[in-house]
Amino acid sequence: MSASLVFQIVNTIVLPAWLILIFFPGRSWRKPVIYAFSMAMAAIYVVYVSLGFEDMDMQSFNTLAGVKSMFSSNVAVLTGWVHYLVFDLLIGSWIVDQSRQHGIPHLYIVPCLFLCFLFGPAGFLLFKIIQLMRMRKLG
Repeated sequence: MSASLVFQIVNTIVLPAWLILIFFPGRSWRKPVIYAFSMAMAAIYVVYVSLGFEDMDMQSFNTLAGVKSMFSSNVAVLTGWVHYLVFDLLIGSWIVDQSRQHGIPHLYIVPCLFLCFLFGPAGFLLFKIIQLMRMRKLG
C-alpha cells in the first residue's frame, strides 16, 4: 500500500474519533473507542517505524539538519504524521477527561479540541489556561 493511500486512510479514520470527543464526551463508550482508534493508528505507526528502522541513523536526532534529513521520504513523513495524529488524539481525550473531572463546561473546551486537532500543543495550552482560570474563579 502506498504512503499516499495510507495517509488518506489515517486522515479519514481519525475524524470520527475527534467528532466523538466533541459530540459524545460523556458516553461510557467514548474512552474505549478513542483508545481503539489510537491503538489502530499506533499499530500503523509501528509498522512504518519498523520498515524504516534499519535506515535510521540515531545520530540524526542530535541536529536539526539530521532530523530534517530523516523526513526525506514519503514513508518517513507518513510515519511522523501518524505519530502526531495519535498523540494529538490522546491529548484531546485527556482534555475531555480533565474537563469533566474539574467541572469545566464542555462548550469551553470545544475550541481546545479544535486547536488540538489542528495545532496539537496550542489546544493543550488553551485548555490549561481555561483550567487555570476556572480553578482561580472557583478557589
